[in-house]
Amino acid sequence: MPTFVFRAKAADGRVIRGTRASASEAALAMELAQDSMFLVHAESGQVIKSKKLRGPRLKRKELIAFLIHLGSYVEAGVPLLAALEDYRLPERPAVDEALQDIRRRIEGGSSFSEAMEVYPTLFNRLHLNMIRAGETTGRLDESLREVVKLIEWEEDFAGQVKQASTYPIIVLSIVGLVVLVVSTFALPVIIKMLKELNVPLPLVTRIFMGIGEVAASWGWMVAIVLVIGIVSFRIALRQPEVRLWWDTRILHMPLLGALTTKLGLSRFATFFAAQYRAGIPIVQVLKECQDVTGNARLALCVRRIAEGVESGSRLAIMAASVGYFPALVVRMLAIGEEAGNLEVTLGKVSTYFDAEVKAGIKRFFQLLEPVLVVTLAGVLLFVAASILLPIYTLIGNINASAH
Repeated sequence: MPTFVFRAKAADGRVIRGTRASASEAALAMELAQDSMFLVHAESGQVIKSKKLRGPRLKRKELIAFLIHLGSYVEAGVPLLAALEDYRLPERPAVDEALQDIRRRIEGGSSFSEAMEVYPTLFNRLHLNMIRAGETTGRLDESLREVVKLIEWEEDFAGQVKQASTYPIIVLSIVGLVVLVVSTFALPVIIKMLKELNVPLPLVTRIFMGIGEVAASWGWMVAIVLVIGIVSFRIALRQPEVRLWWDTRILHMPLLGALTTKLGLSRFATFFAAQYRAGIPIVQVLKECQDVTGNARLALCVRRIAEGVESGSRLAIMAASVGYFPALVVRMLAIGEEAGNLEVTLGKVSTYFDAEVKAGIKRFFQLLEPVLVVTLAGVLLFVAASILLPIYTLIGNINASAH
């Protein structure tokens, strides 16, 4: 029996969203009618999954441009439908059609967030919740600006990681290329000549030859085992208990653990502050922020904080009890609760951790660079010795024969 994701209206006018298994959309409508609800929209889980995999996509910079366009129009008092109609992307037909479909759905009675929800590849859940909150509070222009800030933050962070990782990737590529060229073209010719002249091969050369022979004979098997291992590990990580165990181990790793914690808390503070400013209730904000940390252990901590706050506990007390929130974060949360400006203090926490993450990433790659340089030097020395020592041996034998 298929599962439908539906949106319905209750008798008192409330919008109800949920999932329910039913034989068909018509059967679902009848079942909801028995519960005094009117079906507005329904889609099967398979359709939604297909859209997530194959739907139109926007790069972050393109999404920022689109949201800035909408925010400018709305702030100037121009109707949202006019803003959508004026924003066209003829060079991206699939995206353009999706945006115009959103406009048509709004004309048909859907809200902006409901129309956006149909295209999960264009807009993620956090952005939708913030826009929905802006619609509810009548501050859509402010919500759009907050979403733009979040996406710009994500784009800036991705750019920093990309910039910092460029040098290590280049170094590793050079190492691999040197080994491949030497083992494929240079060494076999020299080895063949030495064998014809009955010149004994040095140990380092025999080791290099052995590595090459193993790679040639069993390389395919090593590659298959490696691929199977990676795929099996990724499948295992889909199990919640395995993911929790692995992510907990990551948090306790030297250097990487501290960096992961700071990154997760930076994202938590950034998204929390943005959604709280948009007018979303604190418990709902905490529930929505569970997945933004990127770490299952930190997500569990946020979930426990949400449960505690929902039962009446203070936010700072719950943050202190989970064990993974630093004292600075707990103090700032306590100050924000006391002063009634939680979004301001969380903004400061986000700024602090942003700086810490940037410095941590820079330190990580600064430490990695000398390791890579030493590795590159060692590989090049090993390859050079494998080639040059037999040649020196050959020259020595020739000189000895001459005398």
